[in-house]
Amino acid sequence: MENNLDQNQVFDEGPDFATRKKIILRNGTVFVFILIIVMLVTHIFRATISDQAQRIAWGEYLLLLVTIIVTQLDIRSKVYAGKISFGQAFTSGMLFVAFVAGVFSVFTLVFYLAIGPEVLKEMVVIAENSLREKGLSEEQIDSQMAFSARIFTPVGMFVMTIIGYLFVGAIMSLIASLFTQRQR
Repeated sequence: MENNLDQNQVFDEGPDFATRKKIILRNGTVFVFILIIVMLVTHIFRATISDQAQRIAWGEYLLLLVTIIVTQLDIRSKVYAGKISFGQAFTSGMLFVAFVAGVFSVFTLVFYLAIGPEVLKEMVVIAENSLREKGLSEEQIDSQMAFSARIFTPVGMFVMTIIGYLFVGAIMSLIASLFTQRQR
C-alpha cells in the first residue's frame, strides 16, 4: 500500500491514527508505571535517598527523552512508513507527553491525598529551612512561604505536575523531533 502523506498533516485520523494512538498509549503507560514505581520507592526509602533527589529527577528527564525518541521512532516506522516530518514527530511526542502528564498528575493527586500527605509538610519545612540558610529576613521568608503553601498542596502538586511535564515535554519533544524526523 502506497503511503502518500501530506507533510503538513499531523493530526490525520486515517487508519494509521489508531496505530499511532496505540503506540502512544502503550509507551505512555509503561513510562507512567515506571514513574509511579520510582515515586513509591522514593517515598518508602526517602530517609536514605533524600540526598539523591536531584539525580532521580535528572534520571526521569533522561528517561522521558529516551521514551519520546523511542515513541517517535516506533511511530515513524509503523505509521508513516519510515518517513516523518518534524511536525508529525513533534505532535506525536506532545501527544505522548500530554498522556503522561494527565495520567501521572492524577496519580500525584491520589498520592498526596492518600499515600503520602506528610511528604508535603516535609517539603514545606525543607523549603523554609532552605530560605533561612540563604539568610533571608523573616518578612521575605513569610512572603515566599505563603506562595509555597499554595504549591505544596495535593491540588498544587497536581497542577505543577501537569505544567512541569508539558513544559519539559515540549522541550524534549522538540529535541527528539530534530533527531527522529526523516523526509526521504
